[in-house]
Amino acid sequence: MSSDFRKSLFVLTFFPAFLLLGTCYIANYPIRSLPFLDVLGILVPVLILVNLLFFFFWILIKKRYALIPLISLFCGLLCFGSIYQFHFSDKVTQEKELSILTYNVHDFNSRKGRDFANALRDEILVFIEKKDPDIICFQEMGWIESRQLGKYPYKYQTPYFADRAPQGIFSKFPIVDTGSLEFPNSSNNAIYADIVYERDTIRVYNVHLESFKIRSFRSLLKKDIGFHFLRKMQYISLKHREQVRILQRHREESPYPVVYCGDFNQPPYSPSFKLLLKDMRDSFVEAGNGWGTTFKRSFISARIDFILADDKAFEIIDHQNLDLHKSDHLPIMARLKYLSD
Repeated sequence: MSSDFRKSLFVLTFFPAFLLLGTCYIANYPIRSLPFLDVLGILVPVLILVNLLFFFFWILIKKRYALIPLISLFCGLLCFGSIYQFHFSDKVTQEKELSILTYNVHDFNSRKGRDFANALRDEILVFIEKKDPDIICFQEMGWIESRQLGKYPYKYQTPYFADRAPQGIFSKFPIVDTGSLEFPNSSNNAIYADIVYERDTIRVYNVHLESFKIRSFRSLLKKDIGFHFLRKMQYISLKHREQVRILQRHREESPYPVVYCGDFNQPPYSPSFKLLLKDMRDSFVEAGNGWGTTFKRSFISARIDFILADDKAFEIIDHQNLDLHKSDHLPIMARLKYLSD
């Protein structure tokens, strides 16, 4: 290897290391005037991989240069935690546990026709019935008739003619109040249901934050590269900031312990997610195993679906990324222990 080539690689090593450190900083201290930088969190898995490659390369070639990616990786892991979880668990299912499932069903792929969507919907509902969660949160769900979820006598769905991406909360326990948070100038929103559980009441939010509307990796390269891409990221980041503030203000006024479920359309390294995580437990971090990926489309892969529970009211017993590839999202399910007084 020539000296000039080695010098070029040395200089190149700083770029992903600097980006990872910068992303760590922005996740905790967002720059108000540059909201599009919020979405750098999407690149974290890639940046970790690239820094790992540079680390192993310099370990073999020149060990002291390996400190650059190593410092970046160390700081990144401290800031973000692991994108891979491994837990030993001997906790068994108990009677006083609450199981919650959330799933963005992508309108049951209705673009392929009504018959296809109906068949897919029935297949998904059969799978979920076998998992038998106590509460289900659907995003982009279309319309589900009560008879199709007979185990769940209590429900709250986005009104059929509402100008919003339809969502639903289905519960085995009584729902005593419901509501919708209408995000301004958006087809996305959050709905909530106050559910009687363990002689108490909890509030479950079904959250669907602003979508990136990236149909595929190919469409991203064709239509959104360069200035248009940055402008789109700026718009989405501003929307996320606005919607998260609305959601947090509403949560702070809740008289009940809160659980967030849904499609946040942002990775766990974003500043907006950090705000949602305040005083909450992330079910995957607490009890998940393996890779946390919940969204896959073409070459795009990310963890953007979450179950977060009030850290003073719940203990996370279990988390599963369910192996059901019927949407561009995976369903996730968590078991929570309610820490009643």
